[in-house]
Amino acid sequence: MAETQSLVISGQIYLYGDVGDPWGWGDGFTAEQVAKALVELGGGDATVRINSGGGIATEGMAIYSLLKAHPGKITVAIDGIAASAASLIAMAGDEIEMRTGAMMMIHDPSGYTRGPAKVHEDAAAFLHKLADNYASVYAIRAGMDAKEVRKLMLATTWLTAGEAVTQGFATKQIDEPATAMAAYDYRVYASAPEGLPVRVRDESNAAIAATKRESKTMTPEEIAAANAAANATAAVVVPGTAAAPAAPVAAAAPAAEAGKSWAAGFYASAGNSGLTLADLNTIVAASASHEQAKDALIAKLSAERTTPNPAGGHGTVSMGLDATEKFVTGATAGILAKLDMAGGERNEFTGRRLFELARMSLDLRGVRLRTSDELTMIGTAMQSVVMSGALSTSDFVNILANVAHKSMLKGYEEAEETFQKWTGTGVLTDFKTATRVDLGVFPVLDQVNEGAEYKYAKLTDRGVTLALATFGKMFSITRQSIKNDDLNAFSKVPMKMGRAAKRTVGNLVYGVLTVNANMADGKPLFHTAHGNLATGAGSVMSADSLDAGRAAMAKQVDPDANAVALNIRPSFLLTPVAMQGKAHQFMASQSEPGQNNAAVANRVANMAEVISDARLDVNSATAWYLAGSPSQYDTIEVDYLDGVAQPVLEQREGWNVDGVEFKVRHDAGVNLLDYRALYKSAGA
Repeated sequence: MAETQSLVISGQIYLYGDVGDPWGWGDGFTAEQVAKALVELGGGDATVRINSGGGIATEGMAIYSLLKAHPGKITVAIDGIAASAASLIAMAGDEIEMRTGAMMMIHDPSGYTRGPAKVHEDAAAFLHKLADNYASVYAIRAGMDAKEVRKLMLATTWLTAGEAVTQGFATKQIDEPATAMAAYDYRVYASAPEGLPVRVRDESNAAIAATKRESKTMTPEEIAAANAAANATAAVVVPGTAAAPAAPVAAAAPAAEAGKSWAAGFYASAGNSGLTLADLNTIVAASASHEQAKDALIAKLSAERTTPNPAGGHGTVSMGLDATEKFVTGATAGILAKLDMAGGERNEFTGRRLFELARMSLDLRGVRLRTSDELTMIGTAMQSVVMSGALSTSDFVNILANVAHKSMLKGYEEAEETFQKWTGTGVLTDFKTATRVDLGVFPVLDQVNEGAEYKYAKLTDRGVTLALATFGKMFSITRQSIKNDDLNAFSKVPMKMGRAAKRTVGNLVYGVLTVNANMADGKPLFHTAHGNLATGAGSVMSADSLDAGRAAMAKQVDPDANAVALNIRPSFLLTPVAMQGKAHQFMASQSEPGQNNAAVANRVANMAEVISDARLDVNSATAWYLAGSPSQYDTIEVDYLDGVAQPVLEQREGWNVDGVEFKVRHDAGVNLLDYRALYKSAGA
């Protein structure tokens, strides 16, 4: 709706149409227009006439607040319907009048989201808060407990004028039927009860709405007369009242015909198609079954949404009911191809700039902006919108999130880390302190003589405490980066954060190895009492010291004396980068290094796989370590929440920035389980 159009007609404010104009069709009303209308009327008393099925929930709350803050008395007159967000606006009236035949509806806001579980969880939390806010407003008006109001909202409660007055949601019933202009088609609500007033909306209704908007001098009676003249066959049916029209009017409602009981389901499923109600009525009237109606709907959408091929070819791109999913998938693949990343595919979207994709996402949703400002357009494309009580994630943001997520995982997977080879991997299901039970070594089997009983093994458990922690950082994609076609904002940045996530875990692993923290027995990880520490001149890397380390690991014993020796074999030789070359010589040479006689065989050849890491150099340039196989022995374990080893990318509409904020989160813990399969040689 253009900003110059006023909601004030003959001294009254008319709130007819959608709350917030969510579809951009110009037949809604916004909080800004209501504020201007109140200023236009001055600070005195005001009458607000409502005929609206709802719209943007937050816009409804804003309009309610404006009316409540008005210094004069507010009289709300519900002419046809006040449903969803419109019913909340009605609660602002000092007096709330409802015509006979008018209806009020309260319900919980609903939502549509697409993405990982966290997106749906965030949307659900937002909708719960929104519903609680609405319930508190209804409760104050009706003098009810907010919890009782929530029950009515969850049930989607429809109230006649009399019922609304009785329950405290209205103050007065006017014994006059709703006028033709105030009628409303209740079929758009899947839960609407039988017998409600029905308006058959045809193309002439648009002319009536235009007449109402463009005139500031017509009286309500003149508007009603104009409506009646233009809607000779599109009147109101109010069952059980003296004003109920004759049978021929009812016949003008194709969806109400006795043989079309399937029509209600069709309207419910086709409500988000973007077609006008007049188009849907035409389809229903011409169809004999639900299947025919669906086929006609698809044909209509294909005809309206078929667009020239963006790549400049001679073909067309068909936009059917799954058009948004095809767009998100295609645009994501097109950008990935431009970035030369896995999953990319050169298609009609590859050559498009980012702001062009933003505009295409709005066009696909039927949002028509009356502005040439690209930043405003991009900002709109990046916003989540609550439309008719439904919370929807922006398709354009989903494209950005898809690319950012793949970039983050690419960075994580390509990060050059070494800890995964020699550490174990575990799963924790929450952030509570957990205990990993070490059952020790299973005892030897007993000899069982003929006729004798088998004996149960006695196992002694030793608990090791484990814990998780959360690590993360945020980044943002702003309107300016989209306008500048900055692909780095959601490709290189998350890729670097993916690498940082893996590096963070690596830092923790090598920190546990080098800090030499105390074990459950009160002694450090590497200690002479544990039989896994060598110091002094004999610890310098040599065939002798390596052989001594191998022997020390093999001689480790189980504390429960179930085995004479555990016979642990080293699988990995961990060294600082400064010793990498020397370590490889010992492991690869056929002759023992340091011997004058080349015929002396290398006794430690291929004893273990060499792994070097610069984080060991920071602690000591001479110390080296041996580690057993993580599949056979407990050493250091990297635990992940629910077994998800990759970092998680979350998003939300920007608060600190004009755009979208992303958060990379990694839930991991590095825990020391046992010392027996780890050995340290100080090297000096």
